[in-house]
Order: sequence, then structure tokens, then C-alpha cells
Amino acid sequence: MISRQGLHPCQTTPWIVQLEKAIDWLQENPYHLYTSVGQQTWELQIFLAQQAKIEQTIVIPANNAAHFENLKQTVIEQFCLDTKRVQFENVYSNNSKSLLYQRDAKIVLNSDILIPISIRNRGHMKELISEIPVKNRLMNDFQIDYRPKKANIAYKIEDNCLSKELLALSSRYVIHWTRASKNPWPTENKFNYYQAITNSNIYPRNAFASLKNMLTYGQIKASSQHMPKNIPTVSFSGLPPQDAVSLMHWRSRYCQMSFEPYGIGIEKAYALSMGIQEVKYYQPGQKPKGVFPWLYQSIGRQADWRLEDEYRHLGDLDLLCIPNNKIISFCYRHHEAHDIQNRFGIQSIAMIDKK
Repeated sequence: MISRQGLHPCQTTPWIVQLEKAIDWLQENPYHLYTSVGQQTWELQIFLAQQAKIEQTIVIPANNAAHFENLKQTVIEQFCLDTKRVQFENVYSNNSKSLLYQRDAKIVLNSDILIPISIRNRGHMKELISEIPVKNRLMNDFQIDYRPKKANIAYKIEDNCLSKELLALSSRYVIHWTRASKNPWPTENKFNYYQAITNSNIYPRNAFASLKNMLTYGQIKASSQHMPKNIPTVSFSGLPPQDAVSLMHWRSRYCQMSFEPYGIGIEKAYALSMGIQEVKYYQPGQKPKGVFPWLYQSIGRQADWRLEDEYRHLGDLDLLCIPNNKIISFCYRHHEAHDIQNRFGIQSIAMIDKK
């Protein structure tokens, strides 16, 4: 039992250290693990149980039977599960919030032994323990105090810290800015994602790692998130990088930065020649009828999206076809820029002057 934790864990994160100890204990005793999906705290248990060859039952919250079957197959593929050691159970509801509570209650009720790891006072897990007569079923050997997230993953770049190299670039490039990922990269499954977390002393899917991943695979994967008609595209900004800095801010609604000071720039004229096009903005409620819906964007009601000077590419973008003198990368710090330049042979600019 683990309450909701911080977004960017690694192998030294206390709750993960204790969870691994609990899995080791479970491996030495004849018990079956009850777990679920949808949160890192549940899914890491699936990964560790698979690694330890422990039998497990995975409870899948779903809307209906068909939804459950689709999700079950996805879980098998994402975690590379040995189906001989895995069983599945369902919890059905159309209310997404109550569905998760029902899931947790089902696991608690059907478990012979409950192993608290990190429980938040006044939290949902704490309530489940207090409401259900489980005193004789609690195994507290691995429990630690719940530690509220202290690391602030939001940050801001001050204009007076910007590097001279950055200020000299003007608006020569269209730039795809990236950020830390809360989930697996599009190039990996959940097994690889959780394996990286348990093998790294820092969160392995930060923005710098995301940038290196794109350059390693030679591709920027398209995303349908927040795109018209859910059409997968790759987004760029035509703003000079020093102007884009003001748009790098924390979005509490999504628990992530809008984007971070890591990106890939393509010389504007060359970008246009390879199918990257300027977004066409329209007034709210006045969407034009066009044959390219992925290129249209409302200017917005609360924020003016024209400030991003957005460009888009339809589908995945191949970086390997771009000559090295037409592409550039941006990193927050100098040592990161040097790493990119040495590893991939492209010009790389540090955003700030500090070493």
C-alpha cells in the first residue's frame, strides 16, 4: 500500500527502496501479489513482481467488459508479462474518480496481508486501513513515514542569465522544445520505463534525457495531445529562443512544465522545404473550413496562442535526413550542450551563461 508520490522517482527514492525490500520478502514467502495500473506506485509493483517471477493478480479499472479486455492486452504487452504468472480482475464504473477508490477498496478487502510502504495521513489508503478490520493482517516491517514531495520540478529562467550565443541567434530557426516526461517515451514500453527508474540515481526521463532520446533515434515522434481532431503532429515555435523563455512555465493543471530549455531547431527555410508549416490562427467560434485541420488553431479565450508563433509537421519528423548545418540543439547548461555536440556532431547552444 503506497499513497500517491512525487512525479519523478528514481532507485534511491525512499518508497522505491522499501518497495524493493518488500518484493524481496515476498519472493521468499508463498504469497501472491495484488496490484493494479494507472499510477506509478501500482505499476512499479507489476514490473518488480515480473522481474522477481512472483505470481500476481492485476486489477484493471475499466468502463465495461470490452474496455477491460483491451486494457488487459495492453498491460500484457507493455510490461512484457509472463501470462503463466499473471491473473486479471476487473472493476467497472463510468465514474473515473470513484473507479479508482473502488479498485483500492477491492484490493484491500481481498488481501490476506496488507504491507504499508508509505501512507499519507488523512489520505485514501489511511482511510481504508481504518475503516476495514485489518489489524491482524497488517505487516509493517517495510513501512516508512510519508514524505511530502520536496523537490520542486518547476523552474524559471531569468532574462539576465541568457547566454550571448543564444541572444545572437535571432529567429533563424523553428524550434521543437521538449520537457520531462511523466510517462514512457513514445519509443519505449512501460517495462523499459520502470527498468530505467529502478536503475538510475536521478529521474531518467528528464528533459535532457528526452532530447538525447530524440537525437539517438533520429526522430521526433508526433503527438495527438491537444491537437485538432487528435491528428498527430510535431509542434515548433518560430520565436527567437530568448523570447520563447517567457513561455516556459509550470502548468499545475497538467503537473508539468509547458516546455523546458531543451530543444531541436531547424533552419527556418529548410524546415519549410520539408513540410513544416505555419499554423493558421482564427477567432474563437470562427473556425475556417479547410482541408488541413491540423494546421488550424484558435487564438484562445484566456491565453493568446499566437504568442507561440507555432509551426507544425504532420506525423513523425525524420531528423536523419536533415544536414548537420541545418539543425541545432538547445540545452539549459554548457556541459549539456558540449555533451550533445560531441555525441551527435551538431551545433549545440547553452541557454544560460552559468557553467
